[in-house]
Amino acid sequence: MTDPTVFVTPTPFPFFLSIAIYFALIGYIGWRAARTTKTLSDFFVMSGKAGALVGGFAYFASQYSMSTFMGVPAVTYSTGFAGMSISVPGLAFSMIIPALFVGRKLMIMGKKYGFLTMTDYLSDRYESNTIRALHAVMMVGFLIAMMGAQTVGAGVVLKTFTGLPEWVGVVGMGIIVILYCMAGGMKGAMMTDVLQGFLMVTTAIVTFAVSVKVGGGLSEITSSLAKMNPDYLAHPGAKGNFPWATYMSMIVMWSFFTIGQPTLFTKFFTMKNYETLFKAVILGTLGMLLSATLIEWAGANAIVSIKGLAGKQTDFIVPMLLQSSLPPVLASVLIAGVVSAGMSTIDALLVVATGGVTRDIYQNLINPKASEAQIFKLSRWVTVAIGLCGIAIGIIKPATIFGLIRFAFGGLGIWVAPVILGIYWRRASKTGAMVSVIFGEVLYIAMKLKFKAWAFGFDPLIVCWFATMAVMISVSLLTPSASEKTIKRHFDNLVPLPQNKADIHSAA
Repeated sequence: MTDPTVFVTPTPFPFFLSIAIYFALIGYIGWRAARTTKTLSDFFVMSGKAGALVGGFAYFASQYSMSTFMGVPAVTYSTGFAGMSISVPGLAFSMIIPALFVGRKLMIMGKKYGFLTMTDYLSDRYESNTIRALHAVMMVGFLIAMMGAQTVGAGVVLKTFTGLPEWVGVVGMGIIVILYCMAGGMKGAMMTDVLQGFLMVTTAIVTFAVSVKVGGGLSEITSSLAKMNPDYLAHPGAKGNFPWATYMSMIVMWSFFTIGQPTLFTKFFTMKNYETLFKAVILGTLGMLLSATLIEWAGANAIVSIKGLAGKQTDFIVPMLLQSSLPPVLASVLIAGVVSAGMSTIDALLVVATGGVTRDIYQNLINPKASEAQIFKLSRWVTVAIGLCGIAIGIIKPATIFGLIRFAFGGLGIWVAPVILGIYWRRASKTGAMVSVIFGEVLYIAMKLKFKAWAFGFDPLIVCWFATMAVMISVSLLTPSASEKTIKRHFDNLVPLPQNKADIHSAA
């Protein structure tokens, strides 16, 4: 198996100089955000004042991570163009579907009832602190796994560009994100996402252009792939791992099941109004389509120009393309876009996971009398603790970047059942919600680890979610629903948000 470092010559000085400038910019934005972060609402949902530019890029940057910029190109490098079915076909819907199904209603409830987290919504809808605890604990566990996957990418980048051990990059990026999230919370995360989103798009465009150039042009690349293995150009791919069932699973996963991701769910609480939401969806969708399509395509193109990578080594493909084909300074600047992909996701994960511990567990379950000032202070220290857990997973690296992301994404996706039924079905009960998600999570983990044949070729999340829905509907029909007061709060007492032109045209 080829050592990926033989393809490149580390260039530490340009890399550290570029990354230092980038981190300085991120730090400055985080400092500015910290100066105006005074309340829990500021810390967790930006007090519902995010504009279209910030909202759209924050959603896009949080959704697209090291998995998109390193994990998925690694898959397309291994299997060919079939690997692009992982996310590209579902991109056009990954913001539109959540916005249509839950976004409008969540935005109203967030402002009307003061919801700051996904757990706030679930516990209020089902009148249950048990659901609050259940969701918070599961959410934090899966989010920490996702954070670990992002830090893995930073380690790969550092090793490629400097020759230093991967763990140094894992620790370095983890500490930087912890610091600016600890200071600025969601406001710091979302403001930095704008810069990070622009860098991600730029890096995707340049990486694609580089992959085409070193491969001899698109025509030559296509011809070479056909000679090497015609399966690189068709489904189910060179390894046969993307048949139609997997293809359909990926489309559904990365569009519909984003509803269950707490980091994206919470973004609707940050939006100012409907016009902001509409513009944010357009901006975010365009950013996702452009960046993911090009960066994943670059992975397939690289099959011709960079050979010999296998297993976890394929995670190196994007930084290797940049480092081996561009001047050191330019490559180092662009690699900040890959680092941005991880940082923009880690910051969102970190803030939401912190909310799960401090607000959902401590304030609402352990110490209801805790003041906002106490929770605000505690949130900053919990951010450090959770961030360190993510760093630990990144150092251990129990699986590939994409493998970690896919597992955690699926575990959170099970919660789409109580969210959707809670929003659209008055009869949905707390007993139905609790029984169904416990059943669904156990089934999902069992199928991922041992009983993969039960999925019939689909991703286990698809099968487990349908089973979860069936259990929840059945149990809800046999158990009491929420009180009439709660039903009215969630179905009858919601009025459209006022459209304030001053808000609409204020700072993005």
